[in-house]
Amino acid sequence: MPTGATLPLQASSLLPPTELAARLRAGGGLVWLDTAVPDAASLSILAAQPVEILEGNIFRDAALLRRVLQQHQQPHVPDLGAPSGGLIGWVGFDGQFIFGVYPQCHVYQHGSGSWLDAVTARTAASSATAPQRMTGTSLELEPLMDKATFCGLVERAQQYISAGDIYQVNLSYPWEGVWPADLDPLAFYLRLRDVSPAPFAGYLDLAGMQVCSASPECFLKMSGSHIVTRPIKGTRPRGVNRDADHRLANELVHSPKERAELVMITDLERNDIGRVCEYGSVQVTQLLHLEKHAQVHHLVSTVEGTLRPEVDQVEAFLACFPGGSISGAPKKRALEIIHELEPHERGLYTGAIGCFGFNGESQFSIAIRTAWRRDGHMHFHTGAGIVADSDPVHEWEETRHKAAGLLAAAQGA
Repeated sequence: MPTGATLPLQASSLLPPTELAARLRAGGGLVWLDTAVPDAASLSILAAQPVEILEGNIFRDAALLRRVLQQHQQPHVPDLGAPSGGLIGWVGFDGQFIFGVYPQCHVYQHGSGSWLDAVTARTAASSATAPQRMTGTSLELEPLMDKATFCGLVERAQQYISAGDIYQVNLSYPWEGVWPADLDPLAFYLRLRDVSPAPFAGYLDLAGMQVCSASPECFLKMSGSHIVTRPIKGTRPRGVNRDADHRLANELVHSPKERAELVMITDLERNDIGRVCEYGSVQVTQLLHLEKHAQVHHLVSTVEGTLRPEVDQVEAFLACFPGGSISGAPKKRALEIIHELEPHERGLYTGAIGCFGFNGESQFSIAIRTAWRRDGHMHFHTGAGIVADSDPVHEWEETRHKAAGLLAAAQGA
């Protein structure tokens, strides 16, 4: 194995990710890129004690990220499918980033129930206080925008659509609440993981901020030169029983509005990826696929391509950021309208959470269904995609459905 390539090593079935997270967090800087709906191919990534914290703006400081990635570069192992170490953290909607530099990661294979790396005996045997499950503590959260105001924003966005400025735009608003002093952020994440399991979940504790994510959406996955994005559009709540659930799913699948919206955003993502991929390599390999999550149904597409040899993964990220599903089309004008209409900064919301891998294995989720704790308060946002025939009241109700998982977690058990 070449120097610096820490994976693959002997698999070790010592601890489930929840227990290893409790042990690793004592060292500070715990990051856990998780999947709470595992399948045979899914992985969870844990690391702690970063050797450095990087802060900046990706539109201005991309060279910093490239320099650190080059300093720690490791050979790409095509069949590995996971970072052996990397820059793990997040990029906010406005480009502000916080990344920890982690020379090594612990990678858990859910299919085999084992770790790809040899989790050290000292780590496995170390004592750690497990986070107390939420049993009585609750968070009181309130939206910072009322129904009438949001519906007014929808109508203003539709005026831009009627004028031909845009075809679609995502509008959002924030929720806030005081974080109880006795509430462990990791315990809150475990509660969120229980009530709203998601394929691209995560817990990150960096630079005085704790992030708890139950994201259903993959922004980018890069393995060497291969790149994938999976935009989501279209939402219906889950039904109260099997018949109602089937009816709502069928309604979503056959909705002309929702189908047109996802096709529009899929085309946008195809164009974004096409800017950095080899000619003819970009393909839509899945279109209008129904996915069922804990609180909602979604429609999703998959777009794949092959990066040109001169394109690094930071450049590929920049070509696609922010994601089209949470901005709009055309993207540039939609972003201008978002900044004009939304009275609150999005912060982390609709940015990206994940890892630039030192070995060329990188992955990022879209930061939706995501809360963060900072300065004694909890913050999260919810939003909806607006098109010409959107019903403002329906879009308001959709934002409430999307908030359901975080609100349920905030109420404890």
